[in-house]
Amino acid sequence: MRTLLISTILATSGIAAAQPAPVAPPPPAPAASGNCAVTIVRAPDGVRQTIEQWLAREHCTVALQVRIISTEGGLYLLATDEHGRVRERIVPDASSAGVLIASWAADDGLGGTSPGFPPPSAPAPMAPMAPMPPSYSAPAYTGPAPMPGAPSAYGPSPEFRPPSAYEPIDGQVHAEPPAYPNTYLTLSAGLGSNASGTLRGELDYYGKNGWGIGLLFGLTGSTMDVIDYSGYSSSYTANVTDYAFAVALGRQWRSGDWHLRGTLALGIVESTMDLNQYDYNTGSYDYGQGSVASPYIEASLRAGRSFGATNQWALEGGLVFSYTKQDWYLQNTMSTLYREAGNVEFVVGVRHGL
Repeated sequence: MRTLLISTILATSGIAAAQPAPVAPPPPAPAASGNCAVTIVRAPDGVRQTIEQWLAREHCTVALQVRIISTEGGLYLLATDEHGRVRERIVPDASSAGVLIASWAADDGLGGTSPGFPPPSAPAPMAPMAPMPPSYSAPAYTGPAPMPGAPSAYGPSPEFRPPSAYEPIDGQVHAEPPAYPNTYLTLSAGLGSNASGTLRGELDYYGKNGWGIGLLFGLTGSTMDVIDYSGYSSSYTANVTDYAFAVALGRQWRSGDWHLRGTLALGIVESTMDLNQYDYNTGSYDYGQGSVASPYIEASLRAGRSFGATNQWALEGGLVFSYTKQDWYLQNTMSTLYREAGNVEFVVGVRHGL
């Protein structure tokens, strides 16, 4: 009979355990004794009383600090024990909260440590940082290529354009003016102190430092009257044409569209002469022609200004100083005509960049 009664009780207990039932609060008990060192820092009043009833009958082994906050779905529990472990859970009601907190205080393993809050540990000593090498540079980007047109932290996209390539809001493009040419062809004309007229052509090149080198060609006409003072028997009128070829070294100074340039040239001049002689004794005229080549030296100083949208054209004017010395032998009189020609010319010309 006794065995039958025990079997009946065990079977009944197994059936009851297999069926879920709501947890009811324990009957009222006196306030929690010193067995449970549980401090409820924050909790709704009704919830606090229910938890204290559950703790009053529990044998606690762990001290806890508990915070309980009402939230959607029930009550949020946050407990920290004396070892620094943190537990948290959401329960549906106050009775479930009391059962769980009593279990945590008894340290029976219910709830465990929250996976999001690992127990604190002493920080590991930090290893000294190696000094950065002086030539350090960021590693090359090896990720996927950015989409066309997308900004990138590793440099401009293939379609990147600098800000100067865009037009301003007012629609006007403020582009830099074109550079001034380095090579020029200059054509000029002028008058001189001992010349009836001159035409000149120059081809010169100037580097970035302002120094340049060039070639020049000059065509100059002049008239010279000579009297034979030895016997006062003749007078001469000489019409001379000079063809000058020279190599020039120059220096150019520029300020915006204005320029000032000076040159020094050395070369050769080929002169042709038509000589008319009048003989006072006989009252007759005699004619002769000849040519001679001699060294030629020239210096010039000219100022000018560029014009046009492309800065390819310029106007300039200035002074040209030239000198040559020649000996002409006159066969009919077996005498020598000396020509020491120093000339100052004022020339105006136009320059074009090549």
